[in-house]
Amino acid sequence: MALADLTRIRTNIGAMNALNSLKLVNNDLALRQLRLATGVRITKAADDPAGYRIAIKLKARSRGLGVALDNIADAKNMLSVAEGGITKIKDLLLDIRDKISQAANDTMGTEERLAIAQQVKEYLHEIVRIAHETRWNDLGLLDNSTPPAADNLASTTFHFQSGADSGETTTWQRSYKVLFNTDTNTVDIGGGTSVAINNTEENWANWTTKADNLGVVFTKADDTSKAATASVYSSDSGLINASSAITVGMVYAYLGVKDAAGVTTSYANSTNVNASANELLQRVDAAIRNTSEWLAGIGALSSRLQAKEETLMIAQVNVEASWNRIYNADMAKEQLYATRDQILQQTATAMLAQANTAPQSVLALFR
Repeated sequence: MALADLTRIRTNIGAMNALNSLKLVNNDLALRQLRLATGVRITKAADDPAGYRIAIKLKARSRGLGVALDNIADAKNMLSVAEGGITKIKDLLLDIRDKISQAANDTMGTEERLAIAQQVKEYLHEIVRIAHETRWNDLGLLDNSTPPAADNLASTTFHFQSGADSGETTTWQRSYKVLFNTDTNTVDIGGGTSVAINNTEENWANWTTKADNLGVVFTKADDTSKAATASVYSSDSGLINASSAITVGMVYAYLGVKDAAGVTTSYANSTNVNASANELLQRVDAAIRNTSEWLAGIGALSSRLQAKEETLMIAQVNVEASWNRIYNADMAKEQLYATRDQILQQTATAMLAQANTAPQSVLALFR
C-alpha cells in the first residue's frame, strides 16, 4: 500500500487507500450478511471451490440415502401385504386339513361328507382368490398375471433399491404357485371303457367326484403321461361296470415350492374321502410347511430390511453432518465477523473523510 504524500494534491493517495479499505470491508460485510440471511457458508462456487465440490457429492449421497429409506419402507409394506395373503392361505389350509380328517371318519355319512367336500371346495376357491387379489401397486405378489389368470406360476424376482449407490439392492425371489381348475368334463363310460383326459397340470392325483350314486376315482397319474384310470363304483354294491353319463367336476389347488415334485394339495367333492385321506393330509401338510417356509422367508427379509433401514438412518445423519459443516454457515462466527466489519466500515468511512480534507493543509503555504 502506497503511503500518502500530503505535498502533492493532484492525487490523493491517502483517500484512495481509505476508499480501497472501505470497499474491502463493505464486500466482506455484504458476504457476512448474506451468510447470516441464508444460513449458507458457500453461497457460490467461488467462495470455496473444493468445499463446494465435496458438498455437492455429500448432498447427492444424503438424498440417495433418503430415497433408499423410502424404498425400504415401501418394500416392507409390500412384504406385509404378501405376508397377510400367505397367512390367510395357511389358515385356510389348516381348515382344509381339519375337514379332511373329519371326513375320513367313518361316522360321517354320505350327505355329511358331501357337505364337507363342498366346504373344502369353497376354501380352495378362496385360496385362489386370495392369490389373485394379493397385489401391490397392481403387481401380483402371489400371482404374476395382470389381470390374474387361473393358472400361473409366481416366480418373479423383486429387486429393492435399498442403498444410495448403484447395485445396492435387496432381492425377494418368489418361487411358488397357486393353481385352480374348475373345468367340467362329461364322458360316457361302460364296461371296459378307457377314457383319456387331457390335463396340463402337473402332479394331479386322486380325483374323486360323485354323480347321484356313482363316482369316478382317478388314480395317481404318471408325471409325464398325465394318464389316469377310472373305476366306477356304487356306494351300495361296491365296484360295478356301468354305462352312464358322468359329469366330472375337478377342483385343483397347488401350493408348493417351484420344482418341488409331488408337493400338492388336492381335494374334490367325494363320498369316499377316507380312501385317500392319508395322502391328502400329506399333501396339505406339505402345503402348510411351504407356506410356513415362505412366511419365515418373508420374516427374515423384513428383519434384514429393518436392519438395513437402521444402518441407512445412521449413515444419512453422518453424511448430513459432514455436508452441514462444509456447506452451511456458522452463525455465531459470521455474526462475530459481521460486527467487526460494521465497526471497520464506520472507521474506514471516517478515515476517508479525513483523507479527503487532508490536501487542504497545503493552502497554509500560500498565506
